[in-house]
Amino acid sequence: MTVVTMTTSKTKSTVFRNGALCESIDPEDRGFLYGDGFFTTIRVIHGEPELWKRHANRLEQSASKLGFEVDWQALYAEVKARAVLLDTGVLKVIVSRGVGPRGYLAPAHQADYYVQLFPQAFNGPMPAIASGLLHGQLGLLPAKLAGLKTLNRLEQVMLRQELVSTGWSEALVCDLSGQIVEGVYSNCFFRVDETWWTPPVTSSGIAGVMRAEIMARMQQHGIALKIQSLPASHIQRIEALFFCNALTGIVPASQLDLHSIDAEVVWQLREQLFPPIES
Repeated sequence: MTVVTMTTSKTKSTVFRNGALCESIDPEDRGFLYGDGFFTTIRVIHGEPELWKRHANRLEQSASKLGFEVDWQALYAEVKARAVLLDTGVLKVIVSRGVGPRGYLAPAHQADYYVQLFPQAFNGPMPAIASGLLHGQLGLLPAKLAGLKTLNRLEQVMLRQELVSTGWSEALVCDLSGQIVEGVYSNCFFRVDETWWTPPVTSSGIAGVMRAEIMARMQQHGIALKIQSLPASHIQRIEALFFCNALTGIVPASQLDLHSIDAEVVWQLREQLFPPIES
């Protein structure tokens, strides 16, 4: 798989709800009212949704934990068809509990699903970035919600506002106990004492599909990995760092809080895990 960067397009997205073109959202939709839903964001290259099995697994796990009834056959057929229509870009799947009566009690009916298409161009590997640690923190979640990509993303909205003020394109974020968890919109891996670590997402953070793919490939290559976090007070122990998500792939950091760190070891890891496909 080729890791590429995304060039932002101003083209308006096209949205389908349960297979039909959607131009508005019902104000009684529980996804709008309560964030009662979940989503996944997929990179599409030449009509193929990348890491599709992992995205599908994420959707099914979220539905199971949150008690959603979803017509998976219809949804998955829709994703495949719309990916071909999109050709190259970003495809976002949103599952909402749907329209229901006022109040928190969830209605007992099948969920609605939205497929949103964003035409985008992808332009080669991302260069190494400067990064650091944000002041904002992630709250601790109950076990049933930890790791899920629900529609409740106010923490990330606030962190993204702080991030833009730093001039960094991505940064590390801690939970309320001061443990490094992830980036603002990415998971993270860092190297400490010549061993790769990635923080657990059992109390906060998102279990990303690219994170899962990297972990599986590291295991296949016999690369040692600790599922372990690091206190913010020990950030100087980080020798190398990269961020990852399904759209950007592996993004190395060359600076962390104004200190130089090893980006070359990240590029070597990337070449090992995702060797270039010969044309």
